[in-house]
Amino acid sequence: MPYVDVSAGSLTFRPDAPSMPVLDRLDRDAGPLRLSLRLLGASHQAVVATPDGSVAETLAYRDGLPPDLPEHFSQRVGAWRHRYTCAVEHLTVPELRSRVRELRAREDEDDLLIGVFGDRPDAITALEVTGTEPLTWRTVHTYPQHGQIVTTTGGIARLG
Repeated sequence: MPYVDVSAGSLTFRPDAPSMPVLDRLDRDAGPLRLSLRLLGASHQAVVATPDGSVAETLAYRDGLPPDLPEHFSQRVGAWRHRYTCAVEHLTVPELRSRVRELRAREDEDDLLIGVFGDRPDAITALEVTGTEPLTWRTVHTYPQHGQIVTTTGGIARLG
C-alpha cells in the first residue's frame, strides 16, 4: 500500500490526535517524564506522560483534515510546557541524499530510530531524543520525490 503522506504539503500537525498504529517506538524516561517517540509510517507521534497529564504531538496525513504545518506551537499541561517547532527545507537531490547519509551513519545510536519507506532509500523518518534536562527530541521526515526535509523539534520542561 503506498503511503499517503508523500510531501510536506500533505501533513497535518495535531496536539490532540488519538493514538495511531505504531510501526516502531523509542521510549525514554527523564526524571518524572516518560517520552514515547512513535514511528507511524512516514509520520510521527510524540507522547509525553507528565505527573499532571499527557502531552502529544502528531505529524501525519489525516484523512478528512486539511494540511496544517505550523512553524510553532506551545501547550501547557499543569506545571509543564510543551514547545514544538517545524521547518520545511527544499534541497537538491545531492543535498538531501547527503543529509540522509549523515542520519543513516548514526543508525546504531540508542537514542535514534530510523524508518525507511517505500522503494526510495532516501525516504526516511528519523526520531531522536536530543536531551533529558530538559527533555527534548527531534524528528526528520524526508520526501526525496519533492526534495523536501521536514524537521521538527519538541521539548517539555517544568514551568517556573
